[in-house]
Amino acid sequence: MAMERGFSRVTVDELAARCGISKRTIYRYFKSKDEIIVSIVEEVMSEIEKKVTLALNSSTSPVEKLSAMVSALLKYVKRINTPFIYDLEKNFPLLWERVEQFRAERIQQAFDLILANGQNGFFKNIDQVVFTTALLAGIRSVVNPKFIMDQNLSPEKAIQSLFEIFLYGIVDEQGKGGAQVQERGSSGCLLNVKSL
Repeated sequence: MAMERGFSRVTVDELAARCGISKRTIYRYFKSKDEIIVSIVEEVMSEIEKKVTLALNSSTSPVEKLSAMVSALLKYVKRINTPFIYDLEKNFPLLWERVEQFRAERIQQAFDLILANGQNGFFKNIDQVVFTTALLAGIRSVVNPKFIMDQNLSPEKAIQSLFEIFLYGIVDEQGKGGAQVQERGSSGCLLNVKSL
């Protein structure tokens, strides 16, 4: 129910009825609705961490690790509706901050591991700090409740689109043909650095 409507729109009475137990039984294990919410969010974060760790350990090549990690995230995020994350951010800001911190730390760790072990023929030689910082900024901007609701996206579609852009770029094979990255030399003139 909370995944569908958000925590603030679900009462303890509804939770008890859905679980087939009394409200009193719920309060035997939880002191308040807020404690239930914290418990659910912590369980979700724990499950995501387990699935990502399993995905990272199940593959040998860095590209397979990355693909398995994104796939695991997408499978789990399918269950989370936009009202759930919107409600979490709006009505439980301290808990939302914990989610943001968890997300940032796990993504940083995963990509540091993948990129550190994968630059030998698997990925372009890029600055890992710039990449992970840009990815985290993109996640904060795109995989957030307001953006998702404003753009009428699902959390799954937002994550999938963002990772596709970061992993494959926006230039297709035809566009890569004659394009070159340029930078300014010390004289201020544009220099061809390399072909995409």
